[in-house]
Amino acid sequence: MCNKNMEINHLCCMHPPKNELPRADDVLFVFYDFETTQDTKISETARVYVPILVCLQQFCTACEI
Repeated sequence: MCNKNMEINHLCCMHPPKNELPRADDVLFVFYDFETTQDTKISETARVYVPILVCLQQFCTACEI
């Protein structure tokens, strides 16, 4: 991600992974979701994202069997 504070409508994206794959027996999967509100203005075109619900689940390749 760009790791910068940006104005509204900025479209950040994640960089693709490198060309090498991790070892199949050494992988940790992490899934997350943030539900946020945008009620607080910090400028005329930007608002603060305030998390109101954070969900996270993780598992490793050894545990998925």
